[in-house]
Amino acid sequence: MAERNFFSIGQVVNLLRGSYPDLSNSKIRFLEDEGLITPHRTPKGYRQYSKEDIDRLEVILHLQKTRYMPLNVIKQRLDSVTDLSTLQYEVGLLSDVPIKEQPKETKQKLHPIEDIPDLLGVSISFVRSLAENDLVRIVKSPKNRELIDGRDFEIIRYCSELSRFHIEPRNLRQYVLAANRESTMFEQVLIGMLGMDTSDEDRDAKLERAFKKLHDLTDGVQTALLKNRVFESLHAVVEDADVDQIDDEITRSEAARDAAREAKEVSPGGIEPLSVARQRARAQSGRTR
Repeated sequence: MAERNFFSIGQVVNLLRGSYPDLSNSKIRFLEDEGLITPHRTPKGYRQYSKEDIDRLEVILHLQKTRYMPLNVIKQRLDSVTDLSTLQYEVGLLSDVPIKEQPKETKQKLHPIEDIPDLLGVSISFVRSLAENDLVRIVKSPKNRELIDGRDFEIIRYCSELSRFHIEPRNLRQYVLAANRESTMFEQVLIGMLGMDTSDEDRDAKLERAFKKLHDLTDGVQTALLKNRVFESLHAVVEDADVDQIDDEITRSEAARDAAREAKEVSPGGIEPLSVARQRARAQSGRTR
């Protein structure tokens, strides 16, 4: 059967409604009116949605549902990426994505701090606050202009989203200290894995994959530890009464296990446990000496 290239708006709703129950035709049309999606149109004006349109729509819905991001911020984030699959991976919609070189424009270019509000939707004062807490770096040009490295854009976006939960740049200082500590460990491991040879043209891709694997593992440990601490504090997971109950259960279980073991240790001709018989035999031996 030939692969379907386009979907109608009703088919898109049916496709995504399992994950987003409140999705409707009118909501998709509203997102189109806001400039977030641009479906194809038939000669008669009917909307047609490609796989890329549906992927983009799912990213929008996911960011609204899980990160409570306003539409203008979502639009800026979508417009800032050259490869939608990279954003799908970042927000958790894809478990893996081919490693691709970041465009030089984003990876290395320095941007005047005055341009950041238009580029990222954050205030200059917010960026300065991030710099004061060592989360990003403001570079000074020879003419004393303040510049922001494109590689810091991701950090600025994350910190901006966290500020919606009243987590300010000063509260994130601990992550700067943690990154400083962990970077040394990561550097040692990656050098051991890849060596110091820079001649391999695929080295950057290998380095990216190795770093991601290390980060996923260490991040998993950190996330589990953090979750345990928070849930223990909020829900008092282990109460004193629970500990007493567990003690009683273990004691009863041990007693039952000992009784079962004792019952098995019987002599072939009688019902007396072997342990008792051995004790009696030793006592009688002592009296006959």
